[in-house]
Amino acid sequence: MKSFPVILFSLAVFMIPALSWAGLKDIRPCLSEHIHEAMVLNKERKPLYMKLSNGKSKAVSDKLIWMERKLSVAVPFADAWAAPYQAAGIPILCQDFISMSETPKFQAQNPEGTDSLHNYRRPDIAGMKSRLLELYKAKAYMQLAEYADKQIIDLDQKPRYNCMVKHILESVRRMAALTPVHAQKSKAKNKVSSEFLSRTVLRSHIMLLDDSAEIDEVAAPLQAAGLPIVCRDVPYIPWP
Repeated sequence: MKSFPVILFSLAVFMIPALSWAGLKDIRPCLSEHIHEAMVLNKERKPLYMKLSNGKSKAVSDKLIWMERKLSVAVPFADAWAAPYQAAGIPILCQDFISMSETPKFQAQNPEGTDSLHNYRRPDIAGMKSRLLELYKAKAYMQLAEYADKQIIDLDQKPRYNCMVKHILESVRRMAALTPVHAQKSKAKNKVSSEFLSRTVLRSHIMLLDDSAEIDEVAAPLQAAGLPIVCRDVPYIPWP
């Protein structure tokens, strides 16, 4: 199966020449900005966490930055795809993501103190992805958002762990809920439906659950020791 960057590149090469860029204004590469801001934040916090953990947190920070660097190759094509919709007043991609400025302030220690690592449980990512993709294929967007919400509630039972998986599920929940909203607006403005763009980005986030679970697994011993890495490095993503 093609990777997300390859898929987006192929779609962009096909679509961009057909777009009319005349008169485009007030548009923003919101997804590119989001990934760039996340990478900057993790690079800034990496040495702080390393000092607190005697270098043990390096692997977590490196995995986060690697994932963001990988995404940064693809997201400009998504932004180019979104530009004509944004120019028409449809805030696709900009409304879907929450600014990294909403990320909690750096904190050296979890106020709850330490915890037993035995309380960490890796989520059933294969099961999650299977159900999310099933609903995705059925275009059952509200059911998809509600399923993601249920998984988030389950993960909140142990809030210091699995924070990256929870973050991606929050993003999936928000994008799924907004997909039909953007599509309806695009049709009302006599545009080609934005649904295909939303679906492409939504599916890519579902597929990010594997990488996210790996990050959480490496972070878990540090989180058990009281270091709030990852959990305080992402903004909360609410329902739209």
